[in-house]
Amino acid sequence: MRVHVLDANALYRFLLGGPGTEIVKGLFRQARKEQQRLKMSVVNWGEVYYTIARVKGFPETERFMQNLKVLPLTIVPADESVTARAARFKAGFGLPYADCFAAATAEPGEIVVTADAKDFRKIQQIEILPLPAHKM
Repeated sequence: MRVHVLDANALYRFLLGGPGTEIVKGLFRQARKEQQRLKMSVVNWGEVYYTIARVKGFPETERFMQNLKVLPLTIVPADESVTARAARFKAGFGLPYADCFAAATAEPGEIVVTADAKDFRKIQQIEILPLPAHKM
C-alpha cells in the first residue's frame, strides 16, 4: 500500500460521516492490515478540530480527537521545511492555506486524500485520491 495523506475533509468525513467515509475507512483498514500508517499535517488536524468544535462543542471534540490515537495515523509537524513548501504552493497555485499543508506533507509517491480535488489538481506533482464533493 502506498502512503496516503489525509486532507482535513477526509478525516472529518471519517469521524462524522458523509460522502467518501467508506473510502477513508477502507484506507485505515488496509493500513492496519499492512502495518502502515496514514499521514496528516498538524495544520489539517487543527482544521478538523475547529470544524468539529463548531458543530459538536469542545467536550465532544476532545473525545473525537482522543479516539484518533488508536488509528494508524501519524500527525506530521509543520516544521520550517514543510511550512516553506506549503507557502510555495500557496504563492504558486493559490490553494487555501490549510490545503497547502496537506500537499506539502505528501512526499513523492504519496497520495493526498481529499474532497477538494479541483484545488489539488492545480499542483500537477501531487497525486490525489478524490472523495465525492460535499460542503462541510
